[in-house]
Amino acid sequence: MAFSTEIFGPNTGTSIADRKAASTAETAEMGRGGDDMVVRASPFTIKLLQDIGGAGSFNPETGMLEFYDLDDLVKKATNRK
Repeated sequence: MAFSTEIFGPNTGTSIADRKAASTAETAEMGRGGDDMVVRASPFTIKLLQDIGGAGSFNPETGMLEFYDLDDLVKKATNRK
C-alpha cells in the first residue's frame, strides 16, 4: 500500500510521531487559566475534575474541555489570596 497523503498528510520528512507531539504542544499553549497540558480522560475522570473545582468548560479556541481551577480564578477576580 502506498503512502497516502489523504490519511497521513503530506510527506514532510518529519515522522508522524514528531508531528503529533508538536501539534499537542501547540494545542497545550492555547490553554486558558493556567491550563498547559492536553490529556485524554474518561467520563469518570472528567466528573472527578469538575467535583474538585475544575471548570469543565470548553475552550473557544480549541473546542476542547478545560479544567483550570475555578477557586484560583475567583480569588484573582476578587483580589483575594
